[in-house]
This record gives sequence, C-alpha cells and structure tokens, in this order.
Amino acid sequence: ENRYNSLYLWNGHPFSSLVKLDDYPYALEVDEQTFAKNEVMYKFIAEEANKRGIWLIQMFYNILLPKPFADKHNLKTQDRNRIITPLIEDYTRKSIAAFVEKYPNVGLLVTLGEAMEGVGNDDIIWFTKTIIPGVKDGLKANNIKIEPPIILRAHDTDAVAVMHASKPIYSNLYTMAKYNGEALTTYTPRGKWAELHQNLSNIGTTHVQNVHILANLEPFRYGSPDFIQKSVYAMHDIHKSKAIHIYPQASYWDWPYTADKTDQRMLQVDRDWMWYKGWARYSWKRTYSKSQEEVFWARSIADHYEIRLDEAQNLLKAIEEIGEISPKILRRFGITDGNRQTSSLGMLMTQLINPYRYGLFTLLYESEAPEGEMIIEYAEKEFKGETHIGETPILTANEIVAHAEKAVEYIADLKSSNKHSEDFGRLINDIHVHHALAKHYSYKVKAALTVLKYKYNKDVNILKSALPDLEKS
Repeated sequence: ENRYNSLYLWNGHPFSSLVKLDDYPYALEVDEQTFAKNEVMYKFIAEEANKRGIWLIQMFYNILLPKPFADKHNLKTQDRNRIITPLIEDYTRKSIAAFVEKYPNVGLLVTLGEAMEGVGNDDIIWFTKTIIPGVKDGLKANNIKIEPPIILRAHDTDAVAVMHASKPIYSNLYTMAKYNGEALTTYTPRGKWAELHQNLSNIGTTHVQNVHILANLEPFRYGSPDFIQKSVYAMHDIHKSKAIHIYPQASYWDWPYTADKTDQRMLQVDRDWMWYKGWARYSWKRTYSKSQEEVFWARSIADHYEIRLDEAQNLLKAIEEIGEISPKILRRFGITDGNRQTSSLGMLMTQLINPYRYGLFTLLYESEAPEGEMIIEYAEKEFKGETHIGETPILTANEIVAHAEKAVEYIADLKSSNKHSEDFGRLINDIHVHHALAKHYSYKVKAALTVLKYKYNKDVNILKSALPDLEKS
C-alpha cells in the first residue's frame, strides 16, 4: 500500500566507477577489484528494481570529469566556467553510451547547473549534442527502441529553454525542481519560484517535485502528517506537479544512518518512519479528510509504539504542533533556504539585524513563505508608523512558542511505550528540544527588534533594554 516506485542514486560522476571505455582506459577511477564489486552491486540493484516495477534513476552533475582523466589532460575535475571541447564531449558521450548499453533500464537525472554555471547556451548544447546522443548511442548498441527516462533538474539552468530544444529529439523527458529549496518552509508557495514550477509543468511533460536536503529540520525527528499533506496539495494544485522525489528527513550525508547517539547505529527508515509513510500516503492520495487522518495516524502511532490510542492521539497533536516550528523559524528569520543554514545551530545577532551582510537569499521570503515581513522591514515600518502586512516576525515569534507549549502539554503524561521504547524516549526529547528552540528564537528575535530601534533613535538605553531578551535566548 502506498509504495514508492522510484529510487534515485546521486553521484557527481558515476560513469568512471561503473563502465570502462576502450578509448579512455585511464579514466577508470577505481581499482579492478572495486570495479568488479560495483558491477555486481549495480547489476543486482538494477535487476531487482526492474522486477518490481521500480524506476532506478542515476543522477550526475555536469560537466564533471574523473580525476585520472582530468590529470592526464591537465584539466580540473570541476570548473564552473568549463569550456566544451571535442575531447570532453567525446569522453562524456561515450561514457553515457556505455552506461546505457550496460544498464538499459536505468534512467538518468541530469544536473546541468552548478559546474556549468554562467556559460551561456552551453547547457542546451551539452544536453542536446552530448547527453541525449550518448543515450541514443547506448540504445542503438543494444538495438533497443524504448527510451529510458531522462529527468532534467532545473538547477542553475534555464530548464524551460533546454526542454524546448530537447523535446523534438527525445520523447521520454521529465523535469524536476526543488520544492522549498533545501529546506521545508511552507505549503503556500508563491512568487517566481512557483512560476518556475508552473512553467515546467506546462511544457507537457511530467514535472517532479524534489523535497531536498531539509537543512532546517536537522537533526531532529520530523513527521507532521498535516504539514506534509498540505505540501502535497501545494505541489499538485499550485506547482501543477504529478510526481515527487523525497530526500531523507535528516542526515542525508550519513545515509542510511541517523545522527542519534546509540550503541548500534539507527537506520533512517526506522527512525523517520512517519516521514516516509506520510509522503508516500499523500503522494498517492492527498484528499483524505482531517478526521480520517487523525484516526489513521493515531492508530499507526499506537501500533508502532504499543501505547494507548488516547496517548497516540496526544502524541500526534504534539508532532503536528512542532511540525510548524522549524518551517516558520526559517521562512521568517532566516538567511537562505540553502543547506548552509541549519536552524538548530542558531543565528548571530548580526544575521538577524543585517541579513544582507550574509548573502540574503530573498527568494526565501518572496516565494517560500506566506506574504509577510522580514525583521528589518518590520523594524523600519514600526519606526515610520506604517501598517504591517501578513506574517510578521513578532507574530511568528509568539506563534512558535505557542506551538511548542501546546506540544509539551500534549505529551506531559507520556512516559514510556511498550515497543521501540528507546526511540520513543528520543522522540519525546525532540519535542522538548523544539520547545527550547522556539523559545530561543522568539527571545532573540525580540532582542533583535529592540536593537534595530536603536538604529533609528540612537538611544543607548533602548539598546541596553535588548539585553534581558538576549540573555533569555
């Protein structure tokens, strides 16, 4: 029931560990023993996925080169201003062809951006003259007519233009873009980022939502069914998407293990079971009523931990309350939706009162949050006596504490479980951590707003009055 049907393998440049090329034998990045193990493992994964009707998708960045190849030709493995040369084009095309010939049922997830950033129309040329021809060469070698899926990521590239150039020469194309950047912030996306998703969906191919990295949720448990269900609604109804690619909820770089300090390392699929169960459930059907979901999730939690149904109902309420905290913190106080900001690390006062100094990513506020105000905007309006709009920093500072206090109240009588008891205790602890996190940000934001008053009136006493909230934070 509600099973996932795709598996994505991310790698900068996988080909030099999976295929050998007659023309470039020196490009191989691993020793023969490792290469043989890679072949066995990859063949097993590909065949088993194919038996089960699961798409196996291999991701790669462009233009990256294997180190032995780069060293031999005095090139960089990564170069954001890479010039396409006949040598690089030939090597990459032949690598893709050899991969497709060897694994014809494996699709490709292509990232043209980042390592090719800022090079004009090279992304279109590279996709249509190197990548797609390489796939076709591999199919031709096997005399196969069925095209494997190629998914184009809209990451640092003009994906709409690339797709328009590619559709006439390849039919099995898809697009993908990040839902809330490298975070989870809102189920009311808007602005330019929503327009990008809509434009990709309107091309006529299936557009995939990528729930990516989740830096603002690190490293704690997150599994709010309500937030996830509303996000799927947004993906479908606002972004017009029909597919989804889910990242691990936390500790992406340590997959498959969690960050929890345990005697035996925990698997993410075990710890974060509600995360995976939630996205799978709503991806197949998002229209369950609130009352249906309250019953479903309470029973699921009761079964998982072997606790009473009324206890499970209270735990569910707590999980949904804390589910609003980290998204609200980032979208109203943050610097970026990128993975360089993790809410649990806190923020400097200077980040709160002068975010532009730290490379503020304004799309976070313009597209990945409800209409509202930044801290600096709120302070300026207060000074000018102007009317505030939407979700304000003060409103959010108070709301996150209210969410946290409700959550703590719901779990006040939850002491233990009969099953998964140690992880039950960690979940309860994570709820208390969110309480501390909410209070920390609430006090610090209020202190920041007081500090910003000093900017306008230069009264040192006002500046000193920020100290109590700063100390409480």
